[in-house]
Amino acid sequence: TLLNPTRSLHLWGAKPYKGTPTNLSLPLNFLYIHHTYIPGQPCLTFEQCSANMRSMQRFHQEERGWDDIGYSFVAGSDGFLYEGRGWLWRGAHTLGQNSRGYGVSFIGDYTSQLPSQHAMGLVRHQLTSCAVGGGRLVGNFTLQGHRQVVATACPGNALYMGGIYLLSPTSLLV
Repeated sequence: TLLNPTRSLHLWGAKPYKGTPTNLSLPLNFLYIHHTYIPGQPCLTFEQCSANMRSMQRFHQEERGWDDIGYSFVAGSDGFLYEGRGWLWRGAHTLGQNSRGYGVSFIGDYTSQLPSQHAMGLVRHQLTSCAVGGGRLVGNFTLQGHRQVVATACPGNALYMGGIYLLSPTSLLV
């Protein structure tokens, strides 16, 4: 089952998974936050976000040699979450940690600006509540920026410094 604001693989025109996917052992304990960096601009329409998803999948499959797009889900600034590897299949997003958590990316370069409040709200509210409520993510999950686990600049300074806190379910209490 997908959450309502999610666009499935079929809707954004994904290519088939290469090989046999590895199932995750649920519930997971972590949610890893990424930004795509390239494309650098947030996508504002379904058509633009879908094209970005196809481009990322092509890059991940053809250039990196991965079986599919690496992320579990991707947030566009068009008001939708895009299914990557989804709830059940292990991603290729956070080296050494892919079986421990979901990788969620925001389309755009968030080095100097935050994603839209709407995109962040989709992840903070709909995605996490669906994941926890559906038994896919533990209730006291740990939210981490990609750079907290791997030597990288991802998810960009602005998203890491200001956005991770805003995405955290515990910030709802403040």
